[in-house]
Amino acid sequence: MRTAVKPSRLVIAVCLFVLPACTRPGTRDGAAVEVPFAPYVDVTYPHPELVTAAEHSPARRFVLSFALANQGRCEPAWGGFLPVDHPTLLEEIRALRNAGGSVTVATGGALGSYLENVCATADELAGAYRKALTVTGADELDVDVETRIPVDRVADALSALRSDPGIDIRITVAVQSAERGLAPATVTLLSALAERGTEVTVNAMIMNFAVGGSWRESMIDAAETVTDQISDIWPEGGRPGAYRRLGLTLMAGRNDTGVITTLDDARAVTAYARAHRIGFLGFWSLARDNGGCPSSPTARNDCSGIGQDAYAFTRSLAGETTPR
Repeated sequence: MRTAVKPSRLVIAVCLFVLPACTRPGTRDGAAVEVPFAPYVDVTYPHPELVTAAEHSPARRFVLSFALANQGRCEPAWGGFLPVDHPTLLEEIRALRNAGGSVTVATGGALGSYLENVCATADELAGAYRKALTVTGADELDVDVETRIPVDRVADALSALRSDPGIDIRITVAVQSAERGLAPATVTLLSALAERGTEVTVNAMIMNFAVGGSWRESMIDAAETVTDQISDIWPEGGRPGAYRRLGLTLMAGRNDTGVITTLDDARAVTAYARAHRIGFLGFWSLARDNGGCPSSPTARNDCSGIGQDAYAFTRSLAGETTPR
């Protein structure tokens, strides 16, 4: 996932979400199983106001992206330059919360200087995480890891943070391919967390990887491969437990690699997520969830690159079929 490096107006989130027993796959007491869902929002780039998006779509939680090292210091700032307590953003969050919504803080991303690499100790890193969470009133942390990080420092910081009441953690990581799943460095990080007993959701980015056949099948195959890897790291709970630790995040419309995720693809991923009762479902990103640039030859920050209604991906991934 990407973040724009220009001013404007923003979990590893480990969230172990255990759903009750269901009468059949994808249902609970005859009704559709709800999977925790949230769109990512690049808060350094123009985006729909959070409360407006909540009013016009099923989304009630948004993942604010990305908290990075402020000018190379162990201090969180959106995109590395926008203060975490930026008044415009805090007003958006207040309005959303007053309407019954909530936010998650995401660190890392595809670009910029990671807090995880700048903060010198686990205690300092945990402090930076806590500052971003406290300022925004977030109850989830999403650590998006797309570069090399110090595994023990990050694992220790997250272990300390997980002991804070009411804080969940999600680890967001890249997929190499449908067959290979998570990279060895990612498996090492997750194994370090498992050794510390730190509960996390493993959020696989089913986007921007090479595909030889159907993109839809490749996304689902990647999800199954990642579930296999989660089962190896956390064998307790069997495969149902591995699915509950699994998160999936796709890229709406045209991906950076040129492949296109359609609305039908999104619906298929949603059906898979509900059938297996996974722990999280998301997409990149809210500002792209519109049809403002149909047939765009490249991925853009402000539109999906396909013809669609506003918030169509948000509705599809939340399981809603009727526009508001």
